Amino acid sequence: MDFGYLLNVLLRGKWLILAAIIAPAIAAYFYVNAQDRTYKSATTISTGLLDPAGFNPDDPGAYISSEILDISFNNHVEKMQSESMKRLLSFKLLIHDLDGTENPYRTLDEEDANEIKTVNLNRLVKALKMKVDTLDGSQFERETELEYLAVAKAYEYDRESIDEMLVVYRKGKTDLLGIDFETEDPFLSAYCASTLADLFLKVNKYEQEKTYLEDFDFAQNDTEKKKQISDSLRYALNNYRTKHNLLDISSQAKGILSIKDDLESLLIESETTIQASGESITTLDKYLNAADENVIRDKVEKITTSEDLEYFTNQINILRADYIDTQDASILQELEALEKQKLVTMGNIAKRESDDLGNINKDLSKDLLSTKIENELKLASSAAAKEAINSLLGRKNSESTTLLSHYAYVDRLTGELNIAIDAYDRAKDIEDDKRVALDKAAYPLAIREKANVADEPQSSLKLVITAFSGVVGGTFATLALLILAFMDNSLSNTHQFRKFSDIDLIGTLNELKQKNINLKELFGSELNNQPLEVFKESVRSLRHEIEQTDKKSFLFTSTKEQQGKTFLIIMLAHALTLKGKRILLIDTNFKNNSLTRMFDENNMKNKLTSRLLGEANLDTEFETKNANSSSTMFSMDNVDILGNRGGMSSPSELFAGKEFRKLLENFTNTYDYIFLEGPALNKYADSKELIEYVDKVITVFSASNSVDAADKKSITYLQKLNGKLMGAVLNKLEMINLN
Repeated sequence: MDFGYLLNVLLRGKWLILAAIIAPAIAAYFYVNAQDRTYKSATTISTGLLDPAGFNPDDPGAYISSEILDISFNNHVEKMQSESMKRLLSFKLLIHDLDGTENPYRTLDEEDANEIKTVNLNRLVKALKMKVDTLDGSQFERETELEYLAVAKAYEYDRESIDEMLVVYRKGKTDLLGIDFETEDPFLSAYCASTLADLFLKVNKYEQEKTYLEDFDFAQNDTEKKKQISDSLRYALNNYRTKHNLLDISSQAKGILSIKDDLESLLIESETTIQASGESITTLDKYLNAADENVIRDKVEKITTSEDLEYFTNQINILRADYIDTQDASILQELEALEKQKLVTMGNIAKRESDDLGNINKDLSKDLLSTKIENELKLASSAAAKEAINSLLGRKNSESTTLLSHYAYVDRLTGELNIAIDAYDRAKDIEDDKRVALDKAAYPLAIREKANVADEPQSSLKLVITAFSGVVGGTFATLALLILAFMDNSLSNTHQFRKFSDIDLIGTLNELKQKNINLKELFGSELNNQPLEVFKESVRSLRHEIEQTDKKSFLFTSTKEQQGKTFLIIMLAHALTLKGKRILLIDTNFKNNSLTRMFDENNMKNKLTSRLLGEANLDTEFETKNANSSSTMFSMDNVDILGNRGGMSSPSELFAGKEFRKLLENFTNTYDYIFLEGPALNKYADSKELIEYVDKVITVFSASNSVDAADKKSITYLQKLNGKLMGAVLNKLEMINLN
C-alpha cells in the first residue's frame, strides 16, 4: 500500500475525521455533565490464603504455587459475584427499604409505584427474610419470583443493577479481596459493601460447617451401622450358646473325648473278660458231662437272675451313666465298691448253689464247679456291661458329632463378629477424626477493613472522557476511511490503477468541467485556469511519449465505453499539428462512430485519399470528414478524418477481400501519425481484430469507473500483446488525485 496515497485519502477526509472527533467529544461532555454524581465505598476481606506471619520452610504446606493462589482468589471472586450472592444482597436491600423499620435508601416515583401496586409487599418481605435467614439465594416459586423481580427492578436492586454498581477484585499480590460499591447515595454504597461482605462470610462459614458436619454425620452413621451389625452378631452367638448349652465348648469337647476314652477302655476290659470267661468255660466243659452241663446251666441262670445280682447290676449301670455325664470321682469310688460287692455276692451264691450239686457227679470237685459258675456269671455280667457301654459310647459319639456342628457354626459366627468388631473400631476412629476436624474447623475469611461512608463524590473524569471520546471517534473515522481505501476497486488515482493493472501508465488527464473548449486558445496562450493548464501539459506529455516510439499507427481502445477515447485522440492530434505534423484520424469504431459524427463531410474531397480508398475498395466503408470546419468546436488544421458509415459488422468482416493494411501503408507515406479509434474490449471483438494493422495500442481508462471481472479479463489480454501495447492513459482524474 502506497503511504502517500493513504495520506492523500486521509487529507481528503480531514473534515470527516474532524467531525468524527468533535461530535463524540461534545456528546460525551454533555452526557457526563448530565450524569448524577456517585459515591464509592470499599470493604477489604482477608482470605487467609497467605499466612501474614510468614511461612516455615520445614512445613510441607509452606510453599503454594502462584497458579493455585490465583485459582483460589478467582474462586472467591466468582463466588462473591455469583447470582446467589447478588440475590441475597438484593433481598437485604429490599427488606431494608420495605419493612419500614429504617429510612429507605430509595423511594419510587408514582409511575414505578403503579407498576408494583398489585404486589403484596408484606408477604414478599416475609419471604425475603426467610431466604436471608437460611442464606438461600435460589429462586422462589413462580408467583413470588415474578413479584420479587418486578419490585427489585423498580427499586433498581435487581442483579443487572447490582452488576453495574459492584466491583470485586484481588488487591495486588496480597491475600486481600476488595469490594467496591458505587451508587448515588454514600450511605447506600457503604451499606451494600458491608452487607455483601457479611453475607459472603456467613455463606462461606455455613458451607464449610456444612462440609465438616456432613463428613462427621456420615462417619457417625457408618459407625452406628457397624455397631448394629456387631451387636446383632454377638446376640446371635450368645443366644445360640445358651439355647444349645454351649457355655464352654472347649471344655465340653474335652469332657466328651475323656468319657469316650474311658468307655473305650471299659469296653476293651469287658471284651477281655468275655473272651477269658468264654475260654475258661470251654475248658471246664471238657471236664463236665452233658447231664451235668444242663444242671449247671440251670444253676447259672438261676444265679444270674437272682434279685441280689440284678440289684447290683442296675446300680452299677446307673452309677456308670452318672459318672460318664459328670466325671465325678466319688461316683467312680462308689462304682468300684459296688463291683466288689457284686463279686462277693456272686461268689456266695455260687458256693451255695454248688453245695447242692453233690449228687450230680461225685468225681467233680466242688471248686471246679464253683469256678465254672463264677466264669458263667462273669461272662453274663461282662456281656451286659458291654451292651451298656456300647449304648453309652454311641450316645457320646452322637453328642460329639452334634457338638462338632455347633462348634463350626459358633466358629463362623465368632469370625464374623471379630470382623464386625474390627470394622466398628475403624469406623469409630474415623468418627473421632471427623469430630476433631469439626471441632477445629477454621474460617480464615475475615473483614480487614469495613466500608466507610464516602465524603466526596467520585470524579466524573469529564475532560478525560471527552478527550477519549474524541480520540475514539477520530480513530474510527480514520479506520473507516482506510478500510474504504483498501476496499476501493475504482481507478480514482494512479495508485488504484497500479493496484489493479500491470499495464504501464504513459499519461494521466484531469477531468475538465468546461463544455466548450477552443483548441487554439487552449494551446496558444497561458490561461488563468489551473485545470486547463494541467490538462494542456498532460496532453503535451502524452505527445512526447508517442513521439518517442518512432511509430506511426496507433489504435486507441478501452475496456468499457465512454472512457474519453475520442476526446483524447482529438487533443493529441491537435497537439501534434502544433509541431507541424500531419495527422490522419480513422474512426474504426463502427458500433459507435462518435468521431465521425463530430465532423462535417468534406465536400472538397482529398483526391489522394479518395483514390487510395477506391484502390483498397473501402470507399463504401469510410468517408472523408472536414477537420477544420468552423461548424465544430474542434477545428484543426493538418488533420484529416476518415469517418465510417456505422454498422454491426466487425472490422475483419468489413475488410474481408479488401486492402485495409495496404491502405494504411500508403497513408504512412502521406501522414506522420495515424490514429485509429476502436470500440470497447469488454463488449466487442473489433479492437482485437484491428490490433494486427497498427504499430502500437493505447488503452484509455476513466478514473470514474471501477474494475470488474470483465475489465480484468481484457487487461490480461492486453498484457499478452507481445510488445504492441504501448501503455494506458488514465482519463477524467480529479485534480486532487493527479499525484
